[in-house]
Amino acid sequence: MTEATKTGSIFSSPTMSAEGSPELELDASPIRTSGFIALGLGLLSFVAVLGPMLIVVPALAILTALFAIRPTNGVRPVGIKAAWIGLFCAVLFAAWGMSERHLKSKLMSERASRYASQWLQLVAQGDLELALELQVHPTRRQPSSMPLADYYRRSDTAVMMLKQFKDQESMPALIKAGTKPKWELAMPPTVYTRFGRELTRTVWRDTTGTYQSPLKIELEYLPGKDGKEAQWKIDLVSDYMDDSDRV
Repeated sequence: MTEATKTGSIFSSPTMSAEGSPELELDASPIRTSGFIALGLGLLSFVAVLGPMLIVVPALAILTALFAIRPTNGVRPVGIKAAWIGLFCAVLFAAWGMSERHLKSKLMSERASRYASQWLQLVAQGDLELALELQVHPTRRQPSSMPLADYYRRSDTAVMMLKQFKDQESMPALIKAGTKPKWELAMPPTVYTRFGRELTRTVWRDTTGTYQSPLKIELEYLPGKDGKEAQWKIDLVSDYMDDSDRV
């Protein structure tokens, strides 16, 4: 065998190759950025459990996710799956936040109503010193061992406080009515927040007609700190005129 034959046989050996184009052609999937934005907003939606105003975060996440998963022609965009995850998280946290606030509002309404009813009973029975104490911040109330009647007779400051309490709006007529009124809620309580304070408004009416005007009692909820239990404080007592003073 000649040298040329040997050389030719080496370079004429069969080779393996792809049929058609020597390059693999892959369709590039488009990226849908809104899907990843929806995912980020969905994960951030946990803030909805912290306050009612923050419900805007899951709302934005839901709108962004719905925009991201809109129908498309051709190749499925990258980001659709992320949008679905963001949508799920947003709905979950929004529902969690709303249900938690609903339960808290219901619980606070019930307790505030019971507390206000007990306060009205104190005033009706003439226990004005104790009724006044419940309008004072818990940190400034007299200890339970203190005889309130004696304290409000002997202390000049306490005497002045009791006088101002009796002269408050609605108090003279309320004290005069005594035990005659039979109080019931005139409308469901309203739970709201003002300047970081958790307040509940209750409106009462006297079914006997002795006290003719509806009575508004607003209470502040004071969360417990340093292991101490939570407290309620009577924040405002006045005649209820109309719905214009609602928050």
